[in-house]
Amino acid sequence: MINALARLPVRTREVIVLRYYLDLPQAEIAAVLGISRGTVSSTISRALDRLGHELEEPM
Repeated sequence: MINALARLPVRTREVIVLRYYLDLPQAEIAAVLGISRGTVSSTISRALDRLGHELEEPM
């Protein structure tokens, strides 16, 4: 999981860490990063999709 996270773009990784490791709500993530809540939501969705695909691939 850590390796898959490390391969994400920096902003995407920041959003995932703030949401799932620090348990911040999307509105707070948006405020911290200076982006819209919609951007946070779409970034999370794309990141989870990408992580899911990467974790399914055989190593």
